[in-house]
Amino acid sequence: MKLATIISSTLLILWVILTLIVVWTNALSQTLYIKLSFTMGIIAIVSIVIALALREYAIDKKLKDDNYID
Repeated sequence: MKLATIISSTLLILWVILTLIVVWTNALSQTLYIKLSFTMGIIAIVSIVIALALREYAIDKKLKDDNYID
């Protein structure tokens, strides 16, 4: 979960910087900005989902190892 938090936070900071650049300059086209925003959002969501799945698997494995569940 720690890695997903780092990835999501980094992507958020990069997106804020990208947005500020687009708002104050015309460095990127609107189409490229939207594509980059969607890509960053998808990567953030996927990293969080993978981290949650791995965390759930680790919790279930620990419970099975400790004989709390079958």
